[in-house]
Amino acid sequence: MKVLKVIGILILVVVALGLIASLVLPKDMNVKSEATISAPIDVVWNNINNFEKSDKWSPWYDVDPDMKVTFAGDAGTVGSSFSWDGNDDVGQGTQTITALDPDNYAMETNVKHNWGEGDGKMMLEDMGDGTVKVTSMYTEHSGVPGNLFATLMDMEGMMGKMFDNGLSKLKGIAEEEAAAQPEPTTYEVQEVEREARMYVGNKTTIGMADMSAYFMENMPKMGAFSEKALGPPSALYWNWDTENMQAELTVAMAVDMEEAPEGYELYEQPAGKYLLVNYMGSYDQSEAAHNTIGAYMEANNLELTGAVMEEYVTDPGTEPDTSKWQTNILYPVMAKEAAADEG
Repeated sequence: MKVLKVIGILILVVVALGLIASLVLPKDMNVKSEATISAPIDVVWNNINNFEKSDKWSPWYDVDPDMKVTFAGDAGTVGSSFSWDGNDDVGQGTQTITALDPDNYAMETNVKHNWGEGDGKMMLEDMGDGTVKVTSMYTEHSGVPGNLFATLMDMEGMMGKMFDNGLSKLKGIAEEEAAAQPEPTTYEVQEVEREARMYVGNKTTIGMADMSAYFMENMPKMGAFSEKALGPPSALYWNWDTENMQAELTVAMAVDMEEAPEGYELYEQPAGKYLLVNYMGSYDQSEAAHNTIGAYMEANNLELTGAVMEEYVTDPGTEPDTSKWQTNILYPVMAKEAAADEG
């Protein structure tokens, strides 16, 4: 009996010491892991803000290769989630996106599992040298006496190693994707002088979704002016409204005429400086060429003096290879100071 009494006292002492330790030990688990990835920041971001993609670099499959995962909500949006059901080491739970800041490449999540609940955060920082710093953090409140068991099992250290493993997998995936991306096409902007020209057309405002049908219907009509044409079939753009998804434009032909035919109007493009990019490729892939001219204008303090032009040098009817389609993209411009003085 005396032995049992001693054992009982020892148990009480251990429990008491455990409770005292629980009161002293930290009650929050804080895990932080960092990695540097050699990839564009958007490539990394796209692999973390979408659970269906982040599942591919989850370290928990190393613990349970047969773990079952299901997804809910619109991928890559606040409220989307994934749930897992694994072995005793992985358990069951759900992670939900609670906040997304795509401008600053930050994401917050809430994690509920069969042992508790915590909050995670991932942040990206462009280091300016072709690399991205990824920071992954997780905080979970343990309380008493859960914090004692978490300390004894070194849960913080174990989770840290899992996070390191996950970021290592993310690094491999993102860098492989970056290596597979084609080199961006660069465009040379030329400054050319052009005389004033008259264009025959019929200005209209049209939704961008209907633009292809508009060109297919109206471009062949420009053949009626081929005898008086001073250049290839063209398009003039006065306005490109991305907010309302519409544009003010006309298919057109540079012509030598003083009066517009019935049903058409004449539009004059001014003499002076034009920015020119000789674009090769499909018409619907020319956005980067236009953006290059826009950046050149901003860098050189220039503004438009007329409609943006596209001259369609290659006839798609005789050349099926879109990579050989040549389009001269032209912006009539002048310096902003000069424009102000003329005004």
